[in-house]
Amino acid sequence: MTKNKFILSEVERRNFEFFEFTNDLQKEWDDFVIANQRGSIHQISDFKKLQESIPGRGPVYGFGVRDKKSRHAPQGGGEILATVFAVKMETGFFNKFWWYSARGPVFADGQEEAVKFLLEKSREILITREKGLFWRLDPCLEIGDKDIFALSTSSGQANFSARPATQNYQPTDTLELDLTKTDEQLLAEMKRKGRYNIKLATKKGVKFRGILPNEMTDQDLDDFYNLSNETTSRDGFSGHQKSYYKSFVKSLDKYAVLFFAEFEGKRIATAISTFCGDKAIYYFGASTSDKQYRNLMAPYGLQWYMINFAKKRGCKTYDFLGIAPENEPNHPYAGISEFKWKFGGYRKTYRPGVEIVFDKFWYWVYRLAKKLR
Repeated sequence: MTKNKFILSEVERRNFEFFEFTNDLQKEWDDFVIANQRGSIHQISDFKKLQESIPGRGPVYGFGVRDKKSRHAPQGGGEILATVFAVKMETGFFNKFWWYSARGPVFADGQEEAVKFLLEKSREILITREKGLFWRLDPCLEIGDKDIFALSTSSGQANFSARPATQNYQPTDTLELDLTKTDEQLLAEMKRKGRYNIKLATKKGVKFRGILPNEMTDQDLDDFYNLSNETTSRDGFSGHQKSYYKSFVKSLDKYAVLFFAEFEGKRIATAISTFCGDKAIYYFGASTSDKQYRNLMAPYGLQWYMINFAKKRGCKTYDFLGIAPENEPNHPYAGISEFKWKFGGYRKTYRPGVEIVFDKFWYWVYRLAKKLR
């Protein structure tokens, strides 16, 4: 495997100012992430709160870089150029742990040197403070974007390297809809079966509704969880515990919405989606296994309802969050991909994640142990 070297000159370092996330920086941090082309819900402060509520995870450290030459930011410092949250992940293996950054770091085109400075300084702090085995990053870098882990300058000292990740927690391929298009355009670009099933669900009398976190009851959560269990049992997926879904919605209370499709008072399909800035993500979905309701095509009507909900929220893209890569018919996402492609859209392919190794000996021991399992 090829290792990519990080090299940064002292001249470049002097342009940047490193800082750590604190609660008083929450608004400035979130504003930067939400407005950024590579920003996502995975790198906002409420997602930090979510991760720290999950057993076996946390603390979460946030690191950022400012431009020393700019002095007009709300907190009195320079303009933020790059940020990243790193979550501590317990392994259950000899009290060892590792760090994880989902869709991070966040930065704009042209700020690759700031990103290298961010990664270099963040690594130093993580090693000094709690070390761990490695730091895995699944950046929001599409195929064709500059590879921040391969960029180097002509001078300076190589401090560390990155290697291909052993696993990608975020899907490398996803399907997106362009919500700047009209409803007529979106429907025209769907597959015929997708349009037909949406119309059928409405014609059959399926009703749809969204429930905001502050309106969600224990019964709502129970209904979602029961449908989720039906789906995972039917399709062979593994889901989360009920407490995870509750934490997800409550921690992301400004962004998450719980949806249901109902027929004659019975809930037959459900979903949890997030709406962060101009990006909507279809996160979790489920439907009944009861054959008397399967022909109502409720999941199709529910998707169309959520797509329009996203447009009303001002979102410009709708992310179906994961499809099978091209030419991989046996991929675990193959079945759900067939459903998602019926809504049209376009494929986005991200660069695979990388791992920055902190403890070489235990890193390889841990990898071997996982392989033997």
